[in-house]
Order: sequence, then structure tokens, then C-alpha cells
Amino acid sequence: MDPMLNVPNTKIETAIEHFKMDLSGIRAGRANPTLIENISVDAYGEKMKLMEVGTISAPQPTLLTIQVWDAGLVEKVIKTIQEANLGLNPSHDGQIVRIPIPQLTEERRQEFVKLTYLKLENSKVEIRQIRQDSRQDWMKEKEAGTISEDEFFRREKLLQELVDKKILEVEELVKKKEEELLEI
Repeated sequence: MDPMLNVPNTKIETAIEHFKMDLSGIRAGRANPTLIENISVDAYGEKMKLMEVGTISAPQPTLLTIQVWDAGLVEKVIKTIQEANLGLNPSHDGQIVRIPIPQLTEERRQEFVKLTYLKLENSKVEIRQIRQDSRQDWMKEKEAGTISEDEFFRREKLLQELVDKKILEVEELVKKKEEELLEI
């Protein structure tokens, strides 16, 4: 890979990792700690992820539990999960929060598929913005005489090829997620 593409490639890879994390938060009917571990909760005067305030596990295929380390946070954790719009109804038994995972209806599965495609569009926009930022930086170099017009167009072509490849990669991730969501 051309060294001039290192910076945009790193930024794009970071954006894709963020996208993968977003996708893992969309449930497919099975209890999976990734469904809730990155939800932010107000704790100790700041935002913390659920995985930072307790131990999340899936003791059964349809149940998640959170062993909250601070009993004072149990109610906040429950409220946060309810407000996350995941269709979950947590309850607690002391410091253990129990979250039954209901079976997804066909309608709810379709809603999650739509949400997945919305996240895909946001990811594509983010990748294209990285392309635009790099292009503008190179344009400044061209105007300053640091690089030739031919070099500018060469970089632009290589960057477009990289962007096209990465967009195909995120589209493939969405196709897999859609199959997972629609699987009964």
C-alpha cells in the first residue's frame, strides 16, 4: 500500500471497528453480552459502559445477568437498559440484574434490519468524509507546489480504490448481520 494512504486507511479501519461494535449491539434473538456491554450509564459523575460497572454473562440462551459491583448503581443500570430501546425488561435480585431476552417477532427483526442499514449508511458517510478530508489535504499540498498534479490524481485514484474496497467490506458485514437477524 502506498505510504500516502496510511493515514486515511488507519482512520477508515477505526471507523469500521466502530461500525462492527455498533452491529454487535443489534441483537439476533440469543443472549449475548455484546448486546448491552457498551451501553453508557451515569456512574460516579461520568458516563461509563455497563461492562465497566459489573460483570455481564449469559448463563442461559435467553437470559443475561449483570453482577453490579456497586449496589448503588443497580437502579441506574436498570433504567439505562430500559431506555436503550432494545425491547428489554430488566429486573434485579440484590446486586444481580437479570435481563430476559424475549424471542424476536418478525416485525422486530425487520426493524433491526432497517436499523442495520441505517448504521451502514452512517458508516459509508464516515468513510467518504475521511476520503474528502484526505483529498483536501492533498489539494493544499498541490496548491502549495509540494506535489505535482499527476501525483495528486494518482493519490486520489488510489484512495478511491481503498474507499470502494472498504465500503464493500462494511456492506458484507451488513449482509451477514441481516442473515443472522432473519434466521429463526
